[in-house]
Amino acid sequence: MEILFTREFWEEREEHRKKILHTVQEFITNSTRDKLTQLVGEIWALRFTYKDLDWYIEKRVLKYSTPEDLAKAFKILIDESLPLSERLKIKIPGFGSGAVSEILFSLNPNKYPVYNRKFIIGATKLGYKIDLLKHTIRLTPETLNELIRVHEQILADFSGLRDEIIKRTGIEVPKFDFTDGMLWKVAQDEISVKELLNWKRPTKLMALEDVDTVLKALEKGISKYAELLNEGEHEEAALEKAAFYTEGVLEAYGVDLKEVSDLFRALEELLGRIVKK
Repeated sequence: MEILFTREFWEEREEHRKKILHTVQEFITNSTRDKLTQLVGEIWALRFTYKDLDWYIEKRVLKYSTPEDLAKAFKILIDESLPLSERLKIKIPGFGSGAVSEILFSLNPNKYPVYNRKFIIGATKLGYKIDLLKHTIRLTPETLNELIRVHEQILADFSGLRDEIIKRTGIEVPKFDFTDGMLWKVAQDEISVKELLNWKRPTKLMALEDVDTVLKALEKGISKYAELLNEGEHEEAALEKAAFYTEGVLEAYGVDLKEVSDLFRALEELLGRIVKK
């Protein structure tokens, strides 16, 4: 646990993000083989996975794209003025969900979390449900939203630990740098789950009368969903409209959506167990 309270740990991670962003920008302006090698070698998702980076660059990257086309793709990826959907639909050979998320994370660690094997292992050890993310090959707006949801939940559950780290180190650790750093150490067995769970805030559901209000809103949402399906609406579209409708009902009832996350998780767990029986 003590590693999380050292300035050096977070400073090293910050320096790593700066190097990635700098290397990406250098490659965009000077798209040579050497610059590409530097970039691939800087990204942990690639460097810690493939021993022979020259082989990887030749067989997995340049076999399917030119350095110039790669540079154009990276320029689009890090362009915050463009819609995220447009940036993520660009195919970058050899750069899967882990590498792409690491680049976005380096761009803004308060906005984009990291997806990698350490996330899968760490989140699973801590008891988080990540079934929708276990086999993510390409990052899409949908998978990124789910990734953000899980990281935000981890952040909320361990907010006290992050506050203590900031207090002791004097470093304003970015949101998703905190979650990624913590999950990395859990995955590496450098921090025990038991010790870490002492920092997890206890689950607190709402008062019973407030729970009743939320359930009434959910009942209206489910009815709306059934109504749309019966009218011939496509399942995905009906789900999206019903969710939007339910949010409106909750707001009309004066319910703060941020305050019902624990209740929704409890309902998900309850329903999941019922379905399994």
